[in-house]
Amino acid sequence: MMKTRISFAIVLTFLLSILLSACGSNENTMKEAAKPSAKPAETAAATTPAATPAAAPAEKKKTTITHVMGQTEVPERVERVVALTPHFADHLLALGITSVGSVVREAGDFEPYSIPLLKGTESVGQSSAPNLEKVLQLKPDLIFGEEKNHSKSYPALSKIAPTLVYATKDMEEDWNKVFLSVGEAVGKTALAKTKLQEFDNKTKALKEKLVPKLGNETVLFVKVTDKDTRVMGNKSPLGKIAYTQLGLKYPAGLPEEDGEIKIALEKLPEINPDHIFLLDTNVPDYVAKMNEAIATPLWKNLKAVQNKHMYMKPIRGTKTGFGLIMYNIFVDEINKELLGG
Repeated sequence: MMKTRISFAIVLTFLLSILLSACGSNENTMKEAAKPSAKPAETAAATTPAATPAAAPAEKKKTTITHVMGQTEVPERVERVVALTPHFADHLLALGITSVGSVVREAGDFEPYSIPLLKGTESVGQSSAPNLEKVLQLKPDLIFGEEKNHSKSYPALSKIAPTLVYATKDMEEDWNKVFLSVGEAVGKTALAKTKLQEFDNKTKALKEKLVPKLGNETVLFVKVTDKDTRVMGNKSPLGKIAYTQLGLKYPAGLPEEDGEIKIALEKLPEINPDHIFLLDTNVPDYVAKMNEAIATPLWKNLKAVQNKHMYMKPIRGTKTGFGLIMYNIFVDEINKELLGG
């Protein structure tokens, strides 16, 4: 009996030692678990990839345009343009851009043919003396000007926005060249080339009809004012289109001229063309003044008047020409009056 008690005591003592040992082990494990495995910053540094440096903003592309005042960089995206001659307002319209500001005629309005197209365009005065304060208020991205009127104001204009000033000679002799340069400046070179090709195709097709239809019949483009009478020379911008591209016959006795030719009114019966186009004279009430002039016996005895081949048109011809919108209207009016097109 005594042995049994001793054995039981020994077993009990052994079990208690195992139990105490297990408790101590669990406590140590819990303490170890409670310790942080690493500092938060160290963990983040170890697990998060290094941040990529932010890319620098892409520099906006610019186009360099050579003009009479030098070279000028123009922004890739042009949205607000001021045209300091009606030529540039026209060129821009042909390229799908309505200028935010443009010049007006002496009569105080835009060119008649362009009025419906320049909705929202504000006046910046006359081309000979544009209102620079108004130009500044319009906040343009780009300004187009012409050597004769704007070379002196170029320093002031170029402080407002990039300004391109074109040689007057280029505008007189090669409007195609100027149009292509405008297209390049506003990022529409391909469209400008397409528009010129379309115009060339149009005039070639019309020439094939006009030449056999008119034969030797002559055509004259006349401007009548209260001061003088002028006709368009065959080398003027309008003259090149009419007499070269369309093949119209230039009246005999008139000089080869790249602009307007002043003639004495008494000389008109000597020229006596088969067809007369009366053009806009850029003065107030020009229609009334022309009607008054042509009501005289001198005009009534002209062959064109007697045959009802005189046509009054809101088209203005100048030595520096205009632009593709007006030239298309010019060609369309010739087609309408001479071919009934």
